[in-house]
Amino acid sequence: MERKSKLNKRFDKQFGSFVKKMRVEKGWSQADLASRISNNYQNISRIERGELTPTIFWCYKLADVFEIEMEDFIKRMDFQF
Repeated sequence: MERKSKLNKRFDKQFGSFVKKMRVEKGWSQADLASRISNNYQNISRIERGELTPTIFWCYKLADVFEIEMEDFIKRMDFQF
């Protein structure tokens, strides 16, 4: 099993929290969001808990369903090093 660096773990946690915040603002369940990005709710749950590192493809899909530009999606996440 690959070990994540502290920075990677921190990113995953912050990214997951941001995705959850955006999802809750839309009033969607994890299953709703998963359906909108053609995935499954278990992966959404793992992302929100910081257990799964998103690919850039997932970032684009998430930005799209949240109806924001990719650049704004990253800026709004406001990653703290």
